[in-house]
Amino acid sequence: MAKTLDATFDPNSQWRPIEEGTYPAHITSLSTKEVNTRAGEAIVVNMTYKVAPEVAKLTQLEWEMDGYEYRKNPQTGERIPVSNGSDEQSTIGCAHLKDRTFYDNGFFIFTDTSSSSKNRRYFELLDNLGMSCKEEEIEGKKVKQLILLEEEDVCGQPVLITVKRHEFVTTETKHLPSDQQEKRATFKVNNVIQWPDGDVLSEDELEEDVPF
Repeated sequence: MAKTLDATFDPNSQWRPIEEGTYPAHITSLSTKEVNTRAGEAIVVNMTYKVAPEVAKLTQLEWEMDGYEYRKNPQTGERIPVSNGSDEQSTIGCAHLKDRTFYDNGFFIFTDTSSSSKNRRYFELLDNLGMSCKEEEIEGKKVKQLILLEEEDVCGQPVLITVKRHEFVTTETKHLPSDQQEKRATFKVNNVIQWPDGDVLSEDELEEDVPF
């Protein structure tokens, strides 16, 4: 005789896709590593971000879905919008993104002074997070002395993250001709700025979010 399980199914629940956009979040971890690149030695800073409950206040455009895939116009190849009945595209709430974890592609810090111009993205990250850098004069030029972020500087900080779709070729098929390669997509954090209205998470609150 069949046994009743603790598992349930909600027929009213519907899977919602992630859309590119800007969402409220908190930085939950930071790591650094040294790498060798074509532009010289560098330090890569990677951070992890968890979407805040306030995301439920936001909306995103709604598109026709076929399971987990978008339905597309066979003539144009474009996604088909869902109409709200007033010749406008419907929107849905973003509550499905609450507690979602996102990662960035890393912020590079080139340590060789000849590659200092390549540090713009990392400097902009520091500036966006309200981290000030001292100005120094080297060989008659005024430059910014960069600082290396540590976990205690950013973990728990409220931020607004811009999420972009990132397509990549799987490791298993990289060596194959382009027409035989398998491509997949994920969403990565492209930009980070301060979230003035967000609350800073305490160390205890961050530990509650760590899975065991």
